[in-house]
Amino acid sequence: MDQLKKLENLARLLDNSFRIPGTSFKMGLDSLIGLIPGIGDTTGGILSTYIIWQAARMGVPRVVLMRMGVNAVFDAILGAIPVVGDIFDITFKANQKNVQLLSNYYQSPRAAVERDTVSIALIAISIIVVIGLVIWLTVKLLAWLIHAIG
Repeated sequence: MDQLKKLENLARLLDNSFRIPGTSFKMGLDSLIGLIPGIGDTTGGILSTYIIWQAARMGVPRVVLMRMGVNAVFDAILGAIPVVGDIFDITFKANQKNVQLLSNYYQSPRAAVERDTVSIALIAISIIVVIGLVIWLTVKLLAWLIHAIG
């Protein structure tokens, strides 16, 4: 797969192209451009989306694309948080994860689809639980405030 090799090289450039001096940590262009407020995280998100778009063009099933999308969205949202997001960008490496998902699919399509289906289901359940907890806590807080006010 010539296209897979190109995407592996792009992911390496985005996530692991530079070693942080004095450490064993690597970072890439995604982390560097992410330091530019607003524009950096947007640009990084677009580059991450390019990898997913190419995977779609290569005929990868939707469930694998969804799992890749979760990585990209997670990276974009957490990466946008000042300072903490920059550290997160250096450690999470969404592009490398997405190319690995793509590679896993080509090595064993059925196993990759099954694994990604379970992952997407667990992520969806987690989101539903978190939203439910936020709603429950909001209701409890409002009830407490109403009771405290009299």
